[in-house]
Amino acid sequence: MKVLVGSFTAESNSWNPFNHKLEQFNIGYDDVVGKNMFCEDIFKENGIEAIPTIYANGGANGYIEKSSFMFIADKIIDKAIEKKNEIDGVLMFLHGASHVLDLDEDAGELYILKKVREIVGKDIPIAITMDPHGNVTESYTELANIIRCYRQSPHWDREQTHRDVAELFVKLLKNPKNIKPEYERVPILVGGSRSVSADEPMNSINNLLDKAETLEGIMSASYHIGYSHADSPLCAAGVVVVPENDSYQSLASQKAKEIAKFAMDNKEAFHFTNYTVEPDKAVEEAITTTKKTVFITDSGDDATGGSFGYNTLLLRMFLERSDLNNKKVLFASVHDPAACNKLMNHEIGDYVSFSLGVAIDDESQQVIINGNITAMGDLNTFYAFPHKIGDTVTVKIDDTDIYIVVANHLTAFREVQQFEKAGLDYKDYDIIVVKQGYLYTDLLELSDKDIMALTPGITYKKIEDLEFKNLIRPIYPLDKDAFK
Repeated sequence: MKVLVGSFTAESNSWNPFNHKLEQFNIGYDDVVGKNMFCEDIFKENGIEAIPTIYANGGANGYIEKSSFMFIADKIIDKAIEKKNEIDGVLMFLHGASHVLDLDEDAGELYILKKVREIVGKDIPIAITMDPHGNVTESYTELANIIRCYRQSPHWDREQTHRDVAELFVKLLKNPKNIKPEYERVPILVGGSRSVSADEPMNSINNLLDKAETLEGIMSASYHIGYSHADSPLCAAGVVVVPENDSYQSLASQKAKEIAKFAMDNKEAFHFTNYTVEPDKAVEEAITTTKKTVFITDSGDDATGGSFGYNTLLLRMFLERSDLNNKKVLFASVHDPAACNKLMNHEIGDYVSFSLGVAIDDESQQVIINGNITAMGDLNTFYAFPHKIGDTVTVKIDDTDIYIVVANHLTAFREVQQFEKAGLDYKDYDIIVVKQGYLYTDLLELSDKDIMALTPGITYKKIEDLEFKNLIRPIYPLDKDAFK
């Protein structure tokens, strides 16, 4: 048997003023595709040959330029056309949060899925793995036979979910059945910081999903949180339940409705998991606490949610403080390619004076930095296959105990290995400021206290205060009165 495989990831933020370009995607072909979908050994054990198309991971950014998206989509579509008569099935990772400029479908995932289905016909099984922070609609269930998203946020079950979907898909290939997922829209859009899986109500929702998957006749169940920072009618939460075959269709529908109702009944329980305060209070509490390792997340500049990591607001607030209570403060990092590349001409120990900040808005105002370079290193990605994507230079600012990591590429410091590659030991610092919303698992386990600063910016987390024009209304929490 032969299976077409491909992977496309992008989170498209409406408040990001720049378009997402092809050169900002991490592109891979051949073995890279299966490796990042964690299905190579499963296919090999079952005598399945993978037909790789493309692995395209753009992370979170602005809306995607159509020509850039079409390059990616055409790699999948053209291969499907070329191998049409050989394909026994299609397995893809489609994140769910992309939006493409001037694309009728709006979502790139939906366009790819529609085109592939048109090519392979209605009888070839299609399975897709998704991210819970993507959007799913009824249209997906009309095009794909198996749909399953990660259960956990942060996504520590990412690899296992890929493997689970691959195993379900292999069973379907070996024993073809008529399968159509059941979908129930949930008019809730709260974002990732208010839907961490270890907290309520997501913990209880996930328990319901787990129980549903133990039932005879239910293949899988998913709760899709949705992507909160795109102004699109596609954006909302949703439940997808996949039956074993059409004789269990009504059971799947029943379970989808039950889980959706539970979410709606508990909508007011969605809350910020981190201790969340305004920026000035975050700075004050981090300085005055007796806790040793304090992480502050600069949530309005969340590099995992579509922002750039450009903002200097919290840095300026710390610099205004005359007394840091003998605390060493690390900013990891500020993304400023021009400043970083200038600093790369120096060596550790050099005294430098430079302007930090790209000044595209009030949050990213420039700051004049004077100090000594204390570390130089690599900027690494996170997740299963970390690799270098840029450079870092760390500078200790004169007359303070503030250290700033200047980076020439966008990413969030989410794992210890990223600090190590940058030449840093997180244990040397009392306060560490990172560019994310909820604190990711690696850092959460190291933290004595974590604070989410409700900073302004492209990824401002109180979405009910943002202006949306295209969402399907009413939706919670933007229209709270409608649900009383």
